[in-house]
Amino acid sequence: MGAAGRLRNFRHERLSRDGWARPRALARAAGTGCVAVAVSAGLAGPAAAAVRPAAWGGPAAARTLVVRTLASAGPGSLRAALTAVNARGPHSVTHVVFAVHGRISLASPLPAVRRRVSIDATSAPGYRQGGPPVVAIACRRHRGLVFAPGSGGSRLLGVAVDGARGNGVTLAAGHLTLDRDYIGLNLAGRADGNHGAGVFAAATSTGNRIGLNPGRAVHVVGNVISGNGGPGIVLAGSSHNTVVANRIGTNPAGTAATGNRDGGIVLTAGAVANEIGGTAYVNPATGQANNPTGSKGTVPPVFVVPPLGNLISGNTGTGVLITAGARDNSLNGNFIGTTARGDAALGNTGDGVWLARAGRGNSLTGCRFVNNPFVYYNVISGNGRNGLRVTSTNRVTVQGDFFGIGANNTALVGNRRNGILVDGSSADTQVGGVIPLGNVSAGNGRSGIDVAGTAHGFTTFNTFGGLLAFKGAAPNGADGLLITSTGGDNLVRTNVFSGNTGNGIELAGHASGVTVVPDIAGLTTKGNAVLPNGQDGLLIDGTAHGNVIGGSLRSVIPQNTFSGNRGYGVAITGKAYDNQVFSSFIGTEVLGTKALGNQAGGVLIGGSAHRNLIGDLRLRPANLISGNAGNGVTLLARTRRNAVIGNYIGLGRFGHAIPNTGRPVRNLGTRNRIVGNRTTPIPHLTARIHGDLPVPGYVTRSPGRRV
Repeated sequence: MGAAGRLRNFRHERLSRDGWARPRALARAAGTGCVAVAVSAGLAGPAAAAVRPAAWGGPAAARTLVVRTLASAGPGSLRAALTAVNARGPHSVTHVVFAVHGRISLASPLPAVRRRVSIDATSAPGYRQGGPPVVAIACRRHRGLVFAPGSGGSRLLGVAVDGARGNGVTLAAGHLTLDRDYIGLNLAGRADGNHGAGVFAAATSTGNRIGLNPGRAVHVVGNVISGNGGPGIVLAGSSHNTVVANRIGTNPAGTAATGNRDGGIVLTAGAVANEIGGTAYVNPATGQANNPTGSKGTVPPVFVVPPLGNLISGNTGTGVLITAGARDNSLNGNFIGTTARGDAALGNTGDGVWLARAGRGNSLTGCRFVNNPFVYYNVISGNGRNGLRVTSTNRVTVQGDFFGIGANNTALVGNRRNGILVDGSSADTQVGGVIPLGNVSAGNGRSGIDVAGTAHGFTTFNTFGGLLAFKGAAPNGADGLLITSTGGDNLVRTNVFSGNTGNGIELAGHASGVTVVPDIAGLTTKGNAVLPNGQDGLLIDGTAHGNVIGGSLRSVIPQNTFSGNRGYGVAITGKAYDNQVFSSFIGTEVLGTKALGNQAGGVLIGGSAHRNLIGDLRLRPANLISGNAGNGVTLLARTRRNAVIGNYIGLGRFGHAIPNTGRPVRNLGTRNRIVGNRTTPIPHLTARIHGDLPVPGYVTRSPGRRV
């Protein structure tokens, strides 16, 4: 079955189970679970004198109802309080507080809440500020708690809701608040899941707050939403919500899995402008800001868990699924697939985040241009499939995040497959940006980034692929970057793909329309020391064609540098054709003055590769191919009609000797053209090595021997 078929089945079959992901599910839920429709809060009376509700906005005169029994029904019960709430006028406000603690075991569903109410179990005796709930609604396979139209502005505080036949809590009104609740856990913090979603928000419900952390303190837990039969949270057409400081799929401590059975969070049915997490990154208790790279390696690092982020780990399925036209949603500061500290795996069994036929404008961002790198990063590591998958979704932005390593920029917490997979017909995926907006994709089981299908308009910019940020190797199990996409217009710009088990960069299959400039493969971020890939720096194979390696873009990396690798610097094999390599240094450090050679040789053209061009008649030199163990350029027997033109082979950028250990060019193929290459030093230019280095560029005229 193709991807489209799988997605149709997912939407129509799996998302409809227990009514948790269909727009019609709300109507069904109103008749199938333990329902509480929030009512406007109410007038304090003498019966409540011993139980003070938490401060809450509303009319100056508010009614307070006290729950005095754990019975399912009768005077003083929660059911009686909600019935009284619903009997009040449409603009009423009611506080429901608790003089008892323990388990309310339902004999029948609670009434849906239809007026504004604060159900505040943090008022119960024995509740400790910031601690677990002490009041539970045990639905016993009745309907879950429902906030129906008319209950807008209601709150559910400090309550455990478990064992519902469908969703644990259904939101059908707007501006609702859930905080300090257990949804799917009992009072002991053990799984007693609701059969549907933990929290289901319908399209009629907007502007909700699921979890609070107004002081932005570190390690605050808003809600624990775990152990449910559906996803932890479903936003089905629900928009403008914030989901903050929750643990979704784990135990309350965030150290072990208590997974939801169909994923962590689902945004579907056109859900718009929801924020999952937040952009805070300072510990208010110490004043320290998160700085996991130590200002790019210049000062000691500081680690602060982003205070507004969610822990979304341990779930069966995808950590966060964004699908069915959901657009303009943002993820900031979340740990997805790790423990609460972010430095060990607690993976979701599927992808960490999957955007599958979502709308435009969704983003995963960990910093802004004015910040240090990664200050409120998403750490998407340790998952059973890919860290991030983008399928047939346009204009996704991914900046300042970690994929496959721990929050401490040290631990390897690999995703089992790729760090990032972009496939289907996805368009205009932006992975990274100018410093500090790059990402780390390292330590993953397959490639750091995989671009497949007909994806087009893809850009990777300032990615650390196979290494930690401004540090040493964290190998991906295959390539740093693999592109098989036939969509074209894909750009690989200003990245470092080093330290991988396979190749730094591989263009395979029928890949075409890829531009690679300026990147490093096989060296450190400074380009002055070896950090080898286990195979080639750049491999072009299969029938990859029409790809351009080189160009006029300049940045902190002056030009492509493919050096220090255990294989070749550049290898073009298989049936690859019509590819060009120019403006590249192959076997030297990034300034082109010293050898950091590739161990198998500089350039290999093998298989039946044909019509490829190593060089450019318009540039002198077109490439530096120097300092390698083995030949500068090798063309094997079945190659044909390739050209090696206008390169410095065995020379540095100033014409001084940086010899390869083998021949400059070994041509065993047919009708290959070898012309205009320089292999002997240029004395009057060699002297410039010891002077001031100009802005990196190319010598345009120089006499001497050519081959």
